[in-house]
Amino acid sequence: MSVFGIANAQGDYEAFLFSQADYWGTARFMGAGGAFGVTGGDFSALSTNPASIGLYKRHEVSFTPMALNFIYTDSYYYDNKNSTQKFKYTVPQVGIVLAKGIRQENGWKNWQFGFGYNRIMDFNNSYRLNAQVHNTLMNTVVDHVNGINYNNLSGDGRLAWNNWLIDTIPGMTDQYYSCFSDKDIDQRATVVRSGSIDEMIFSFGGNFNDKLYFGATLGFPFLSFKETTTYTETPAMEDNISGINDYTLQSEQRNSGTGVNLKLGVIYQPVDFVRVGVAFHTPTYYWRVKDNFYRSLVAHYSSGKTNEDLYENYNTFTLTTPLKFNLGASFIIAKRAFVSAEYEFQDYGMATLYDDRYDYVKENEATRDKYGIAHNIRVGGEINITQGFALRAGYRLKTSPYKLTKAPYNNTSHFISAGLGFRGRILFGDLSYVLRLNKDSYWLYDATGEAGQLATMSHSVIATIGCKF
Repeated sequence: MSVFGIANAQGDYEAFLFSQADYWGTARFMGAGGAFGVTGGDFSALSTNPASIGLYKRHEVSFTPMALNFIYTDSYYYDNKNSTQKFKYTVPQVGIVLAKGIRQENGWKNWQFGFGYNRIMDFNNSYRLNAQVHNTLMNTVVDHVNGINYNNLSGDGRLAWNNWLIDTIPGMTDQYYSCFSDKDIDQRATVVRSGSIDEMIFSFGGNFNDKLYFGATLGFPFLSFKETTTYTETPAMEDNISGINDYTLQSEQRNSGTGVNLKLGVIYQPVDFVRVGVAFHTPTYYWRVKDNFYRSLVAHYSSGKTNEDLYENYNTFTLTTPLKFNLGASFIIAKRAFVSAEYEFQDYGMATLYDDRYDYVKENEATRDKYGIAHNIRVGGEINITQGFALRAGYRLKTSPYKLTKAPYNNTSHFISAGLGFRGRILFGDLSYVLRLNKDSYWLYDATGEAGQLATMSHSVIATIGCKF
């Protein structure tokens, strides 16, 4: 759920957006639905349950040089449908695990150390909305600036004032109206997103008597995000309104920053064919996230004149994301197959913004009011058809975190995956396919009006190569 509306710098939506994790990684991890936290033996699982490193008994290097993402989004705004598509190539994982045997009689079998990175979140998407409506963004601008003297207007209020899209009510200096109000307006909006969260990790673990496995992962996520929005209003009936043919409002937001977190995990294997595990993720602490915001307004007049005005904001802020709990179980079948399931809990209402120069009280209250608990379920399995050839399948469900929205599309995601792999004594290679289905809502003004509905379907092909030694 997101709102174009009045431009603000970082707020509750950014706190929610940058707290998310979809967990990309190796083709084996993706093909089995990401359900490797308890099964272990895969580098990407170090970002879900670090105790999975305890299952390693040999050194391993893995590299995922290819993730091809084909993203298709259908948008619905009133009775209009638009379709967009986007292609993105990424490298979502590279890592090394070193495993050393311990010849002691006290029960310790191995210790392990891992280093590399996994892609945690991918923001790439694009969509369009358009319709003819009896409403205007300027109504939201008027509501926002009422009570402010016209000499003190800033941001979108100043842009609208300078381009004659709003004016003071005669005889008043701080109450406004818009010539676009109560008119039929053709509205068009295009949104293009890019960026990711890539996490560099340092993991350490151990194996006690092939029964108890433990691990810890120190993570350093790197945030990069860009969103460009182009919004246009054109009078639907008249040639112009008060001499204005149309106006276009364009925004560009860029965020970048680095964080730190700690993940702790334990896996217990009471019998040879059953493993159970639990993991705890501390909040990620992002310090000095850079926030660059640019906004421009271009108005075209019936006189043939064009006017452009703009403003920029630059800021930094601190973000603390919610903590996470992870539970899982894995069943090993005749040493030839496994079936695994995991559950992850996260309360997005706990995300908190902070800065020495601004307290973010309203934004943090809005986060607690709008966002709540989301449940992430991962189920997957693998079967070895021959000694070196395996087939995999998986499913992930990411439930909606929204508390208040009554929109039919509420940001629930489904991931359906399949894959295959070859494993020799030294070399291995894996290939997987992931279908992601997501439905979300987008408001052009605020969350009380008509929402655009976004149905996104992405096809991803991931390939991994590696070696054991």
